[in-house]
Amino acid sequence: MNDHQFILIIFLAAFIIITAVFFLTYRSSLRPEEKSDGIKKPLQKRFYFLIALTIVLVILLSVTIPKSPYFKYSDQTPAKVVFVDAMQYYFFMSEQAIDPAKPSGADSIIIPVGQPVEFRVTSLDVNHGFGIYNSDAQLVTQTQAMPGYVNRLRWKFDTPGTYHILCLEYCGANHPNMRTSFIVK
Repeated sequence: MNDHQFILIIFLAAFIIITAVFFLTYRSSLRPEEKSDGIKKPLQKRFYFLIALTIVLVILLSVTIPKSPYFKYSDQTPAKVVFVDAMQYYFFMSEQAIDPAKPSGADSIIIPVGQPVEFRVTSLDVNHGFGIYNSDAQLVTQTQAMPGYVNRLRWKFDTPGTYHILCLEYCGANHPNMRTSFIVK
C-alpha cells in the first residue's frame, strides 16, 4: 500500500466517523415524543461528541500532514533546480531564473532519476495549475502557479521516462494546449 492509498483510507474512515458523529448529534437534538421523558442531559452528550470529534480530527491531522508531499523531500538538498514560469498557454522551463520581461525557456530539461529536484513555479499573468503526469497519464504531483509568488515543489522521480506538465486551472480559450514535458534519465 503506497502513501496515497493510506491517506485515502484514513480520510474515508474519518468521513464515516464524522458522519456518524453528526448523525448521532442530530438524533439527540430531535424533540422527544409526548410520552417520552426525552434524552437525559442532551447538552452534556453534545459536549462529549464535540470532544470526541476534536480528538479524531487531531489524530487524523497528526497522521496525514507529515505524509504531505510538500514535506516529503524538504530535508534533502535538491540535485537540480528548475525554474518554471507559466503564462497564458505556455510553460517556460529553465535551469536559470527566467526574465519576466522576455520569458524564454530551455529546449529540453533533463532531470536525474532518483534524486530530488526543486521546481520553482510562478505565473506571469493569471493563476495556473502545474501538474506533472507520468507516461501512463497519472498525476504524480502538482502545485499552483500564481502571479507574484514562487511555489517550491520538491519531488524525486524514481522512474525514467518522459513526464508531461499540464495546466490544471482553466486559464482561457487555449487552456487545453498549455503543456510541456521534460525527460527523467
